[in-house]
Parts: sequence; C-alpha cells; structure tokens
Amino acid sequence: MVKCPQCECEMKEVSARANPGMLIVLDQCGRCGGIWCDKWELFPVEPEEGERLDPLNEGLLQAPVALVKESLYCPRCGDRLRVFQDPSLPPDIQLERCRRCDGIWLNRGEFGRFKNFQRKTREEKRGQEETLQKVVRAWQNPESWVTTGTRGIYAYPQAQAESDPWPSMSLKGALSLILQTLLRLVLRF
Repeated sequence: MVKCPQCECEMKEVSARANPGMLIVLDQCGRCGGIWCDKWELFPVEPEEGERLDPLNEGLLQAPVALVKESLYCPRCGDRLRVFQDPSLPPDIQLERCRRCDGIWLNRGEFGRFKNFQRKTREEKRGQEETLQKVVRAWQNPESWVTTGTRGIYAYPQAQAESDPWPSMSLKGALSLILQTLLRLVLRF
C-alpha cells in the first residue's frame, strides 16, 4: 500500500475499466479523495470511470480542510511532484507528475474533470474523422462530382440525390415546366 502525498494516510486500491476491455488498478485516498496513477494508467481509463471514482462527497466538502502542503512527494519513489504543464489542458485541471517514475497525482475532482475533457476531445475527433471520411469517399467517386466554372473546371462533390428530383419525366415535372414557361411568356422575364 502506498501513502497519499497530500494527507499521508494509506490509499486503497480501486479498479477502473480501461480500453480495450481491461482493468487498471489505481490508488485512491479515502480521506482527501485524490487519485494516484502509475505510469501509463491515467490515459487508457474509460472516461465514464471519472464519475464513478471521483464522486461528489458532501461530507468531505463540509469537513475542515487541512492546510495544503507546499510540496508533494511521489508515493512510489519519494521524488518531488511537479505541476505538469500542457497547453492543451484546461486551466482547471492541474496534474502533478513525478519526473522519475512518471506517476501522476490528481487532487479530488481533477480525475473527473480530466476524464470529461478526454471524452469531449474524443467526440470532437470522431466528428472530424467522419467529415474526413465523407471527403475521401467523394474523392474516390469522381462520377458524383459536379463540374462548373467559366475559367476552368472546378469539381466539388455532388449533393446526395433526393428521392424525387423534380424535373423528372413524371407528369408533375412536365406540368411544372409548362407552367414556368407560360409565366415567363406572360410576364416577359
């Protein structure tokens, strides 16, 4: 068992579901709620686990808070933890990392915020990937392109066909074209 870097009490081991279908054992402090992740443990944990492992504990919020230590030390090797600077992370997420063993300490609430951030980032990437796949499919099918232009040929993907394109060979399409022609003759435009 390892000791919490914040309050120095024994941390308990908690299991978290991870990608792809495996379990990772993290260390969580029962007093302050902080979570210690050894090297390579934080990132593969599924985002939904953030809510389960980092719940809002009203009792802890109402309890008096001990003074926060100025320096925290790694529970594995004893090296000083340093704030991990990553410009892609939001400012409300502050990870403290051990440079020697690459473990990461997250104070209460930071694990859940990090996992929410990770989930949103993955969803944005999936949306971008779907758009890219549509472009690739259109690029691979030149018959679907419409070419236009007066000073060259410009190609862009043709819109998806509707179920009933209106200038068709149907009676409705023919009547629509006749009506438009008559209106143009009468109104002379």
